[in-house]
Amino acid sequence: MTKSEPEISIQCNYCECRCQISEHMTGKCLMYRHENGQIIEIYPDCYLNIYPVTTESIPLLHFYPNSRFLLISTIGCNFACEGCISEFQSYGNKTVSETLIRHTPEEILDIARKGNCRGIAFCLNEPTVSLPTFLRVAKAAKEAGFLVGCSSNGYMTQDTVNILIPYLDYINIGLKGYSDERYLECGATSASPVFRNVRLFYDAGIAVELSIMYLNGREMEVIQAAEHIKSICPDIPFQVMRFMAPDREKLGFLEPSREDGEGLCGRLREYLHHVYLFNTVATTMLDSLCPICGNVIIHRVFFGPMAARVLSCEQDGVCSCGYVFPYTGDITPVQKDEIEVLGGYRSIMGVRFIAEILGILGITEKILIDSYCNTVIANGYLHSHQEQKSTPDTYCEMVTYLAHLSGRITQGSYFVNYIQSVISDITHKVSHAQKPRVITVLSHPLFPLYADRFDNSLVEIAGGISLNREINYNETEHAEYTASEFSALNPEIIFISSHFSTPVTDFISTCRKTGITAEAISKTQVYALNKKYMPTSPPWIIGLMEIANILHPELFQYSLPDEEERLNNLFESFLSASDSCADNCILIPDQSADTAF
Repeated sequence: MTKSEPEISIQCNYCECRCQISEHMTGKCLMYRHENGQIIEIYPDCYLNIYPVTTESIPLLHFYPNSRFLLISTIGCNFACEGCISEFQSYGNKTVSETLIRHTPEEILDIARKGNCRGIAFCLNEPTVSLPTFLRVAKAAKEAGFLVGCSSNGYMTQDTVNILIPYLDYINIGLKGYSDERYLECGATSASPVFRNVRLFYDAGIAVELSIMYLNGREMEVIQAAEHIKSICPDIPFQVMRFMAPDREKLGFLEPSREDGEGLCGRLREYLHHVYLFNTVATTMLDSLCPICGNVIIHRVFFGPMAARVLSCEQDGVCSCGYVFPYTGDITPVQKDEIEVLGGYRSIMGVRFIAEILGILGITEKILIDSYCNTVIANGYLHSHQEQKSTPDTYCEMVTYLAHLSGRITQGSYFVNYIQSVISDITHKVSHAQKPRVITVLSHPLFPLYADRFDNSLVEIAGGISLNREINYNETEHAEYTASEFSALNPEIIFISSHFSTPVTDFISTCRKTGITAEAISKTQVYALNKKYMPTSPPWIIGLMEIANILHPELFQYSLPDEEERLNNLFESFLSASDSCADNCILIPDQSADTAF
């Protein structure tokens, strides 16, 4: 017998995972393969997301504030963090790859030019896993006069850092914490390479900003990280990302409160000069303040997950006392009619929404869910759906569409019929009832929900007058609300949306501190809606019953646990159904668009 040839493997040196990859195999991130003695990129020049954002959604707060950049992203990640908001994009390589659209670097730059973008931002997934693709765009962009940068977990080798430095103007490095133990939880072996790279980028003159994940009970991870960054430079902007659990039932205990987040940021300012709090509605800790007189130089507000929005700024960042806000580049003035940009993780949140509907229709295999999500992104349906007004009708349209797409037509019909029967019963009973005046807010009284949000539709169906709709509360005209404006509305009932709920006692206390008066507050008619029935999840129909019970107790006494059991039984029947997914019901993705989303 002849001995078999020894297996040959080579090391990938793009990131500190340093995978040993055998011939024809892939590394940990599934984005590189060993072929003929070389590490090759599996999906070169292929993108999932391409759309405009402002620098505050990268997020950057001290680099060309309020400027427009073209966000690009691929797929894949070298980490595996529990509760990752980008899980679909980061870990669904095999099926998500079907949605990727190939663009040359020059095509990317053409899109940036058409969108009046000043630079390129590689965000949403880890650039190290698509390093050759990113470098090709970065080189072309620099030659064309664009600014270039990325968001990264920072777990790259020193060789990769040295390769990137000539092409980067900025980088946001997302810290997971400070300790090796915290990094082990994310699939890494040590925190030291990340902090080494922070110093390398900073010493090379790259504009460095840091974002750090803040988990409830893990305050020392954040504080120790801030202490370390102080030794590099206390002027490095430090963004605290209050953890938002994608799965509230499983990971909700890791969400810190707003008060805890603001308290932690106060402590961090003992170490660092520029500390900010993200993922927190109505916080003042997104503002850049003058350290001399305390005036607000740049005023920002919450703009979705990991994002902020500039509402006002002093010209050229100069305070009335003469202090100059430390920033790189120039500040783009706030315009009344700004070109629309996307905040937060819009495409990713849309995919979560689709996946939940597919799940209740009986599609449980991840590979199938990812495949259908890919189709809906690629053919533009998700984008067009997100531009519509969010109502039960548009939700039912989405269910019907996905039911046909997945071959679960019967299940979709049953679910839609169930929704429509509940709505019909409620609207019939409230048709002659006196309608209370209701306002719905996101955890803070001065952050009402925009008029087109789903929650406001539920209020109207359940027999209330939605003040959010009545005043047409919208992003353009009402980016902020005042205590006097809220008091003038004098709502009879206040609902705290389940998206960012806060205890009723804390909410009422906030109202009193801010000088808000209203009938709902004096009569304690303030209700925190149940997180289990969030409007973005299928049980929202139980949430409608909850609202009906509150608005019209004389008409409704729904037993929510019983109704929830009834709904769960319906979903379980879908799972046991034998309907198969027909091949001919899958839509063919339209690859002709300029962008992937």
